[in-house]
Amino acid sequence: MLLSTSSPYRRVLCYLPRYRAVMATGLVCVLASRILLVYSPLLLRRALDILQAGGADAASRVAWTALAFLGVSVSAGVFTWAQRLLLIGASRRVERDLKRDLFAHVERLPVSFFDRTRAGDLLSRLTSDVEAVRFIVGPGPMYVTGTLVLLPLALLAMTRISVPVSLAALAPLVAIGFVVRMLAPRIMRRSRAVQDRIGDLSARAQESFAGARVVRAYASEDVEIAAFEHENQRLVAETLGLARHRAWMQGLVALLGGLANLVVLVYGGHLVIAGALGFGDLAAFLAYVGLLIWPMISVGWVVSALQRAAAAIQRIDEVLTEPAEPDVVTEPAVTAPRTAGAVQVTSLTFTYPGADRPALEQVDLQVPAGRTLALVGPVGSGKSTVLSLLTRTYEPPPGTVFLDGVDVTSIPLPRLREAFAAVPQDAFLFSDTLHGNLAYGIAEDLTRERALAAVAAAGLDSDVRSFPRGLDTVIGERGVTLSGGQKQRATLARALLREAPVLLLDDALSSVDTHTEARILEGLRREMRRRTVIVVAHRLSTVRDADHIVVLEEGRVLEAGSHQALLAADGWYARTWRNQRIEAELEDLP
Repeated sequence: MLLSTSSPYRRVLCYLPRYRAVMATGLVCVLASRILLVYSPLLLRRALDILQAGGADAASRVAWTALAFLGVSVSAGVFTWAQRLLLIGASRRVERDLKRDLFAHVERLPVSFFDRTRAGDLLSRLTSDVEAVRFIVGPGPMYVTGTLVLLPLALLAMTRISVPVSLAALAPLVAIGFVVRMLAPRIMRRSRAVQDRIGDLSARAQESFAGARVVRAYASEDVEIAAFEHENQRLVAETLGLARHRAWMQGLVALLGGLANLVVLVYGGHLVIAGALGFGDLAAFLAYVGLLIWPMISVGWVVSALQRAAAAIQRIDEVLTEPAEPDVVTEPAVTAPRTAGAVQVTSLTFTYPGADRPALEQVDLQVPAGRTLALVGPVGSGKSTVLSLLTRTYEPPPGTVFLDGVDVTSIPLPRLREAFAAVPQDAFLFSDTLHGNLAYGIAEDLTRERALAAVAAAGLDSDVRSFPRGLDTVIGERGVTLSGGQKQRATLARALLREAPVLLLDDALSSVDTHTEARILEGLRREMRRRTVIVVAHRLSTVRDADHIVVLEEGRVLEAGSHQALLAADGWYARTWRNQRIEAELEDLP
């Protein structure tokens, strides 16, 4: 099957050389099976001619011909089995390789890609789209090669018997090309629409499943069912439209093939009656037309599969052409000893892709190694954005963010991120044991002693003792069996085990009460003395002991200083502190 390197199928071509030996052997088997199939009607013709001629040795000659026919049929069957085993097997391996590479590329894409892409749509591209591509690697070449071999050989054999009958049989089959040319573009458009609708449906289901607790809390089951049904109906409508076009193609091809058979029967029968054609010749013609019908039908099937694969490859290409996070930058990466953890931000202005206003404007921050910096301020003031730029989750402008005096944009991402251990706002846990989640991202084996020490520092030790299997308790998808506070403390323990010189806490204690917060902060004091810590918090009691506190508002530094200095300034920090103290006292009232 020839695919132009400039075609949308070029994405597949790079996978074929590694399986060329297997595919070449499979195509040889296709060649052998088709040659044997073309030869078998000639044996049928010989047997009928022997019977028609009669003679003393007719029975013996027919028996030998029948044995030859049996041998040819068995051999064709063996080669057909081998071709499918080899070519379909190769296509499954290409499917595996493409899925592996697609998944690996997605894993390396920046967070901004996931901000605008639905998880369900990505799953659709990884599964159904790759499956569509597989068909043009295995079944496609098998059917096309079979047709390219069978068609000329069968035509040669037919013309050697009778040119007029051959031309009469071919006349209806030629129209198949016009049918395919007319319907193929429509099938491609429909195929792309079906793939898009599958992505929409997958995304709808994935969001509903992931938000099952919210759905239950708001009694929105009927709303979700209706939304899913809407997407399901859209998919059915597109699928039925595609099925109609495919049905027209397959039906017309089959009709034209049957018409060719009828032409041979009528015209060839007339020649047999006239004595211009033998019974064996007519039987061979009917057999050849029967052999040609499936290749003609397969042409339509292959064209349809090619159109669907082209649509699928376009969707896969949209992901694979997304630029991955850079591991190597234009400036030479600085080779330095172990990171000390000093962080500096200078004149940082940053705007999210697609946003109409900056999230940060002219922000200056500095925290020496081993000190604690707190970022506070109203919701949406840019606190979490600062943390995202430190780790290059989003790319900061060059010359604005520094780690140990080195521009973070000149540090390879793997080495940069080794310097940070982060506890995000959204405490994400995997469907694994608690121990497995704690060990995530740690190269060495995690001993139970280290795990328990981190759990104690995060204030989760008493909870773990109450779990049915302790650290070996399976906590469910996204940690669904844990409370919000338990999930936050589990992610905090995971970050502590990372042993990174810089600890980033993004509102990491928002889901715990003030008493639990005080206990956790007490456990964290030892960790905070030996690391650089940057804390984002809404509850100011979390950051009162920080070495330096910066208040952000609308992306700008509003005020900065120690806890006492900010109280004395009587600004936003002091007002918020007083309000939160009153709220805490009211909560403690019996």
